[in-house]
Amino acid sequence: FRKTKADEIDRVMEILFDGKASLKALGIDQWQGDGYPARDIVAGDVESGTSYVVEDAAGHLAATCMVSFAGEPDYDEIEGTWLTEGASSDPSYAVVHRVAVAADSTGKGAARFMLTSAERIAAECGARSVRVDTHPGNVPMLRLIASCGFTECGIIRIKHAEGLTPDRVAFEKLV
Repeated sequence: FRKTKADEIDRVMEILFDGKASLKALGIDQWQGDGYPARDIVAGDVESGTSYVVEDAAGHLAATCMVSFAGEPDYDEIEGTWLTEGASSDPSYAVVHRVAVAADSTGKGAARFMLTSAERIAAECGARSVRVDTHPGNVPMLRLIASCGFTECGIIRIKHAEGLTPDRVAFEKLV
């Protein structure tokens, strides 16, 4: 688990495309709209140092995610209760977004490794917790997040849903 290099953006986009295809196969409208997550978003993540990849033993990029400490405005309103206090204007949490695993790497533990690595980074950086959300229909991700010890806190609504399902199941884990 390491930060993404600028010359790896094409591979990250391939992994995100595999994630889009997986969501589509599950009948989930997340990431099926206007090209989100777009290349410029990923490039911004790389530039800001928030894009991460999982590299397998052979040096092949197997998975990607974004880990940020800048807060998430969509998390300021929740139907439910977070485990910790912390508005996006003064976050005490890390947020994990854009989790995707390459089609040829699914089932090998890369997503679990990303979440546990994000927890480690959050703890090292002094965050009190890690927050993550997923589409309510993404049963594999819901199971993974719960099995990693995250607590389901409620429902948030994303503002960039572009006419697709805005509801997301929100989770938090203390670190």
